[in-house]
Amino acid sequence: MLTYEELRGQMNQAMLGGQDDRVALLRRVLDALDRPDHRFKIIHIAGTNGKGSTGSMIEQTLQRAGLRVGYFSSPAMVDQREQVRVNDEMIAKEDFVRTYEQIRRQLPADIQPQQISVFEWWTLIMLQYFADQQVDWAVIECGLGGQDDATNAIDAPVAAVITHVALDHTRILGPTIRDIASAKAGIIKAGTQVTVLAPNQDEEAKRIIQQRCRQAAVPLLLADGITLEAQSDTVRLQVGATRLFGRFNLLGTFQHDNLRTAVLLIAWLVRQGVLADFRPFMATMATIAIPGRMQVIAHRPLTILDGAHNPDAAKRLVETIRKGLAGRRLVMVVGFLADKDWHQMARLYRQVAAQIIVTSPDNHQRALPTATLQEFIPEARAATDAHQGLRLAQELAGPDDVILVTGSFYLIKELES
Repeated sequence: MLTYEELRGQMNQAMLGGQDDRVALLRRVLDALDRPDHRFKIIHIAGTNGKGSTGSMIEQTLQRAGLRVGYFSSPAMVDQREQVRVNDEMIAKEDFVRTYEQIRRQLPADIQPQQISVFEWWTLIMLQYFADQQVDWAVIECGLGGQDDATNAIDAPVAAVITHVALDHTRILGPTIRDIASAKAGIIKAGTQVTVLAPNQDEEAKRIIQQRCRQAAVPLLLADGITLEAQSDTVRLQVGATRLFGRFNLLGTFQHDNLRTAVLLIAWLVRQGVLADFRPFMATMATIAIPGRMQVIAHRPLTILDGAHNPDAAKRLVETIRKGLAGRRLVMVVGFLADKDWHQMARLYRQVAAQIIVTSPDNHQRALPTATLQEFIPEARAATDAHQGLRLAQELAGPDDVILVTGSFYLIKELES
């Protein structure tokens, strides 16, 4: 039998997401496997930003309620197998290979393994593995978009969640908010029991998603209706007639929108009898920590890693800096992928940083060269990689300053590994 490393090395590395013929091909494979996605309940999450935080809160709550939960998320921080987890345990290398072989033997005769891209293989393996592991629920994040994302090969999920919609992946999904929202709305299917929409959406995005829900006859719940008051690390939430008060462990004002989105779905699950009450959610809220999302790795100076990788996420990060870290000198280490709108992100960071250190993420195909970024930010210092960038920031920062490393999850991943 192949080793995990050998199998990963021979997989088709092409990025085929967004091509409208791929989902149909994957559905044929799932049909040949006797639809593993029918053997557990699914919460499907799409959105430009906030999928990971929202998905983690939902998944951890279901676990705390005693359910067996599969979680599919990307990107991984250290090990690619982090993308497929059951009750926090990532898929074993042997199980990955065994599940791959199980699927390969049942492929339709006209589909060869090399026709399926690596992310599509991860999706198929995830669905079959969750079925084999007999999970009760699966929380599944889209990789890119929604309508044409590999994860959309599933039949109607129990619930669709759409987090904040903004411009990203425009070359694949389209250049307007309307295009992006239409792609995300593609996860809403006839038979889905509820759709939850994150707050503070562009009105055009909201209209597109409302229209899709009407067409599919799916009830839509708007997280704009959830009130939240925050003071330090505690929050008060009003969810219908229910009032919740407790500690919230995630930093960043943008996390409040993700919290409102998650609690709205949890309230629906309570009404459906899936959860007895809000206690598992309150416990999750108080303890949740997500690698690479306002992750504190040191305190003097305060050092934060955040994977903000598009202008919308960058704006929200700057808002958090201005509100939560006002008056503190900021040293930033930044690096971007060349296919992102890095110009806009760099402009935003120049407004708030006292010192910027530029570097290049560890992704040779897509990384923006350090020299190119330094030409755009001539006052910046250059570093060969994230580790050197962090060491330089530590030299430049005083004990009461703040160091922030951001621009790409690939940059953050270097410091996590």
